[in-house]
Amino acid sequence: MTSLPVIIIGVNPFALEVAHIFQQNNVIVYGFLDDDVKKKDTMIGEIPVLGTTEDENYWGLIGKTCAVFVALENPTERKKMIELIEEDRKTKPVHAIHPSAQIAHVKSLAYGIFIGANVVVGAEVKIADHVIIGPGCIIETGVNIDELSQIGAGSVIGKEAQIDKNAFIGIHSTIVGSIKIGKGATIGAGSVVIENIPASKRAFGNPAKIL
Repeated sequence: MTSLPVIIIGVNPFALEVAHIFQQNNVIVYGFLDDDVKKKDTMIGEIPVLGTTEDENYWGLIGKTCAVFVALENPTERKKMIELIEEDRKTKPVHAIHPSAQIAHVKSLAYGIFIGANVVVGAEVKIADHVIIGPGCIIETGVNIDELSQIGAGSVIGKEAQIDKNAFIGIHSTIVGSIKIGKGATIGAGSVVIENIPASKRAFGNPAKIL
């Protein structure tokens, strides 16, 4: 978390959830930036939409007097925006971690991570940059979650499972311990995964089968 005010990139339900977490942690949300010009000068609750990412008056604050979190829902757009911020503003997005989350002594906790309400993270877990972990998830001991992966709400990731880069785990799924979910793989909601899923494949069901 940060002591600086935060600018949130994106105006969408995820961004609102992020804003709520910062407020719960007594972090000031300076405002939203969104590239839909129609949203400029509107209010989301009590938080203003300041303008677009091309507005230097606000973009220039990032890394200088404000921290930033990228809350774009499209994974490709989110990755591009993160890379732009790191290159142009010479800073990394901060965490948004709900105060109700229970996080044990982890092996590694990187940058720009979202951890929702009532998440439990076990010991020796490694969470890479820009991972999203939805509310109510259980991440058991020794799990490794690579960058830009998303874990849907209510999912259980078993002991020493490996979630590779850009993987997507749908809500209320279970990944059995020591299973590997390959780079860019997608697991459908409510699935129970009992075997490794190769990179870029989609799997669904109980037990999950590759589609």
